[in-house]
Amino acid sequence: MSLAGTTDTAPSSTPLLSAIAARASYTYALLTVLCALLFLPGLASIPPTDRDEARFMQATKQMLETGDWVHIRFQDEPRNKKPVGIYWLQAVAVRLFGQDLTTPWPYRLPSAFAAWIAVLAVARCGRRLISPEAGLIAGATLATTFMVVVESHIAKTDAALLACVTVAMTLLAELYIRGKSTVVSLGFWAAIGVGILIKGPLIIFVVGATIATLAFAHRDRAWMKDLNPLTGIPLVLVIVLPWLIAVSGDSAQGNFVADSISQDLLPKLIGGQESHGAPPGTYLAATLLTAWPWSVLAPFVLVLAWRHRRITIVRFALAWLIPAWIVFELVPTKLPHYTLPLYPALALLTAWALTATQEARDFPRWVGRGVGLTWRIIFACVAVALAVGISLALRRFGDSSGLAAFAGATALVLAGLLVLPGFARTTATSAAAGLAAVGLFFSLALTTLVLPHLNMLAIAPRLKSVIATPGAEVAIAGFHEPSGVFLLGTRTVLTDAAGATAFMLSASDRYAVVPEETLETVRGAVTAAGRSLAEAGEVVGFNYSRGRWERLSVVRVNP
Repeated sequence: MSLAGTTDTAPSSTPLLSAIAARASYTYALLTVLCALLFLPGLASIPPTDRDEARFMQATKQMLETGDWVHIRFQDEPRNKKPVGIYWLQAVAVRLFGQDLTTPWPYRLPSAFAAWIAVLAVARCGRRLISPEAGLIAGATLATTFMVVVESHIAKTDAALLACVTVAMTLLAELYIRGKSTVVSLGFWAAIGVGILIKGPLIIFVVGATIATLAFAHRDRAWMKDLNPLTGIPLVLVIVLPWLIAVSGDSAQGNFVADSISQDLLPKLIGGQESHGAPPGTYLAATLLTAWPWSVLAPFVLVLAWRHRRITIVRFALAWLIPAWIVFELVPTKLPHYTLPLYPALALLTAWALTATQEARDFPRWVGRGVGLTWRIIFACVAVALAVGISLALRRFGDSSGLAAFAGATALVLAGLLVLPGFARTTATSAAAGLAAVGLFFSLALTTLVLPHLNMLAIAPRLKSVIATPGAEVAIAGFHEPSGVFLLGTRTVLTDAAGATAFMLSASDRYAVVPEETLETVRGAVTAAGRSLAEAGEVVGFNYSRGRWERLSVVRVNP
């Protein structure tokens, strides 16, 4: 059953855009180059981040160390929060490239690859269901969105979930608009199965909310038969159940499903887990940054989309975006990346608004004055504030030269200024090209000239450089962040000053990391035991997980 609607086509495309978009191979090749420029720089130079990324890296490292690819552990503790899918992907990447297990970039490759898959999937959807130009713009929009760039550089579940949701939803869009296809329906269910294996039932929530909204809005549920659930649901079970059965067979691991619900899901639904609570509307306000630089167009895109909600692809994208977004706003626990699976819908609506609506002819009018001008001025102010923030961060936490600070600030200032004088006088698609260029410039500056130079935030790598003995046993008192375990070794002991002292005295060639305020206490205890303490070095840095400065001494007992 086909529900395809009609759209007005605006002659707003530039000749170059039309020439590239005319051939699918050109579109996907250009988007692949763009993704390489956005997602690969910084993978190796940005140190492991606390806390989630380092936890994922460490659990994957332990899989490789032990050869146990079923159970998920952080040191000796079961990690029953997220399913095994992302750990498998990271482990394969590390094995494939044969790097040292403490090298961060192979762990991040699955996230970069998944973000690329999401970009190509949304481009394919826009190309097939709107227009070739819309496909190119949708892909470029998603690729250059700030939160997508961030998650493509972090070794955890969110970029992989983005890929699974985007693939599943673009295939659902084809079934909804174009009708029955066995291959498409099987791909849809396979993406759901992989998504569950990556991050549990969240993909079911996004897909289910969309289907329920479409069924209510369209008043016709006949198209749902094209989903082929009698074949699809068993396929999902085939993907998910083998690992669940295997992990449930070990009593020492605990009950993964029960633990995941009680320790991870329910605390987020009931209250602000780990001090991440925030009121409704937080995600909407955060889009100024998380959807950068496309947030400058978001209000106009959403207004146009609502006016044209009877057009089928618009109705589908709104059903993908709005219900799930409302639920995310109502859930007490809020983190910026939680709404990431909804950004492809916003990218599709942006591409549609810029290429396939009559209003695209009047782009200069609806962004050039009145509310449009006011919003762009607010956007520019945010850009300048971000530039100032980057400069201050580099001055406080970095050892970079003035060039790095200047580059990071300039990227954002230009992003703000771009939307002022000429932005309202250009065509819609030219504006899209300009915003994509701003997103690329900003991301490159951030991942190559800013983040790798914030050395005061990289405490664990500097501790590793002080401890010169490869494979040395280490106890850490005070700095109990997972990046320390990942870089210093799985056997790293997280303890207090007394435990660190006993650890050093119990065997030779052992190191301890102790806070400055406990150093004399440790020295006194070592002296009382008839030994002497040697200081290998000191590391001063800002622990952003706890919001405080740390002054840590690396010590050992003399033979």
